Amino acid sequence: MPIAQAQASQKFRVDKSTSGDITLLTLSGVIDEHFEGKKVAEGIKTKKLVVNLREVRRFASWGMAEWMDFIRGNANRDMYLVECSTHALNQFSLVTGLLGHTKLTSFYLPHRCPSCGEEFNNLFVVPVDRAALRDLGESEQPCPSCGAGARVDKYVVAMGNVISDRPAFDIDDEVVGFLRSELKYNVSPDVNRFRAYRQAAKGFTYLRLSGNVTGLQPDLLAAASEGTTVVDLAGVNLQTFDAHSVAPWRTYVETALPKVTSLQILDCPPDFLENAVHPEDLEKVKVRTFGLSYRCYTCNTTTTGIVDVAPNLEFLVDGMVPPMECTTCKSKLEADVTPELSGIIRRLPARGQDPQLEKFLRKARREPVKNLEDALTSRPKEQAKKPTAAPSRGMYLVIGLLFVVVAGLGVLGFVLWNNREGTTKVVQDPIVAPRPTAQSQRPSWILSDQPGTASCQDLINRFVCVGISLHRPTRNEAVEDANNAALEELVNTVALKVEDPYFKENVLAAYTDARTKALSALQAVEPDKTSQKFTTADAAVRKARKRVVELLQASGGAAVPAQRSDWYWEEYALEKGPGTEFLVFIRYDVSIDAVKALVDKYSTPTSVLGSSVITAFPALAWRYPDITGGVMVKTVGHPLSDAGVANQQLVMAVGNDPIADAVTFAKAVAAAGGAPLKLTVKAGDAPPKVIESRH
Repeated sequence: MPIAQAQASQKFRVDKSTSGDITLLTLSGVIDEHFEGKKVAEGIKTKKLVVNLREVRRFASWGMAEWMDFIRGNANRDMYLVECSTHALNQFSLVTGLLGHTKLTSFYLPHRCPSCGEEFNNLFVVPVDRAALRDLGESEQPCPSCGAGARVDKYVVAMGNVISDRPAFDIDDEVVGFLRSELKYNVSPDVNRFRAYRQAAKGFTYLRLSGNVTGLQPDLLAAASEGTTVVDLAGVNLQTFDAHSVAPWRTYVETALPKVTSLQILDCPPDFLENAVHPEDLEKVKVRTFGLSYRCYTCNTTTTGIVDVAPNLEFLVDGMVPPMECTTCKSKLEADVTPELSGIIRRLPARGQDPQLEKFLRKARREPVKNLEDALTSRPKEQAKKPTAAPSRGMYLVIGLLFVVVAGLGVLGFVLWNNREGTTKVVQDPIVAPRPTAQSQRPSWILSDQPGTASCQDLINRFVCVGISLHRPTRNEAVEDANNAALEELVNTVALKVEDPYFKENVLAAYTDARTKALSALQAVEPDKTSQKFTTADAAVRKARKRVVELLQASGGAAVPAQRSDWYWEEYALEKGPGTEFLVFIRYDVSIDAVKALVDKYSTPTSVLGSSVITAFPALAWRYPDITGGVMVKTVGHPLSDAGVANQQLVMAVGNDPIADAVTFAKAVAAAGGAPLKLTVKAGDAPPKVIESRH
């Protein structure tokens, strides 16, 4: 590419257009100081914003500061990022916080054909392709040149997994139409999607809800409630309301009641009143109208009637509902009033007459959706008055300097593995840090730089576990190192939190010595990575940590952190000879509740076949390399004892099915229905053996 043309492609540019209530911004070139983020945000007048990043080449250091100003300036808008270039996506994945509150909707991922070397980008639309993102490592795309299967590299696979694990988001109906017409995306409106729209004036708030209430977002809805709040449920999907479906509504009521003057409800669907409204709510919650199912036994039709509480109190205080007439045959309708509903309607309070509120409601209920706020994306006014202090540009300069080091990932991800004969590319030289790296560049959560170690800090509301890799020849190897070190340290922290004497004496004691010896041996020889002792010690620790993490992920359930909270990496020149090596730091933030759940998971006994068992603790892999999970027999009883099973032994499989935890074991036994069981049992250091138990 000619130099002038290359420079032109790097020049920043922003194009703006409006379609209905949607603003489309198309950014191109390098996002640098020429992108005046705050000014651009102030120029947007619509409530919905779509940002196209297909032609973005990279983020300069000052550009990141401007981008964050842009994100903050659009905090009250429903914001979608589309067509993200591989360069933009790379930087979003590297620098925490760049995505902000935006909805990453579509992006390009690089593929390379192993047959002809052709490189091409493939578009992924997150709402449509979320499942495909989880299977990137096993999937192929046909090469446009030779038709062979093209794949992505390991880093891209990891990035796809992170994106697929991000919370699912809703797409506004108007934005759905825009994406379909302008970008030809095969997305469609979700008729069950929960929606909430808002209008507020002079101490009154009107909330119009629709869709499925199981998707209700209590915190956002409570933040949108103030003064006298009237919630209109007329658009809520008719469904069977039970404890599960109304749980989000209950959380909203409990959160909103302390902050509002009054909470009033309009047009409760049938069954909602008796399942979602509690008697104690009625001290502050006023039901204005509610729906009832009426049946006509003459023409055998069912209809929903709306009962207005104020003019019908004479019926309601006696637990009755007003009579209604069938619109088809004019016969009297019969209402199905359950004892629970009768108890509620007897206690429905009268509401005072407020002409101003009635006038406000009449107008608000007639307003089309386009004239209302989206209560799930707008921020309450009181928060806008006290914005979080913006980081200084000096801080962003530090981030920018840090990013210069981190940006080598882009070079590695898109140049080193893409480099092939016959292709000439102009790229920035990778920056290789001399030894040692300046400590000021590292994130504040890095408190140690001892390779191969890990630590967990017990903070007020969470645990922070940090793993540090050894110096590895590739970044992917270092990432795996640090990741396993952090999660293995979490496992050890969980063990130390268990107070059960049996666990301490029979589980903790079983693996502690083996773990301590292995880690100590590695640290002793770490400086001499060319020795056979290092090779042996390194292999032992890597294998054990990997196995511990695999067992944790198989048995720990939802309490196991699904993705890292942050990471940082450094590239060093080799001390001897050409080439580089990598050091990676990975951080996991784990809630107090999650740690408690893991403690309970691995220390609470379950009764199976007359025996008491606990889920096999993952760290036992330090002592027993051939462990595959399962349960430890705490107290053996018949018929397991008759089959030769003893206390402290491990049951790892039933038949050909491996056992993940105590619950899985109990289900497998129950499924056998009394038939003989073939159990894979491990006793101490002896290899596993298969025995048969009759019960």
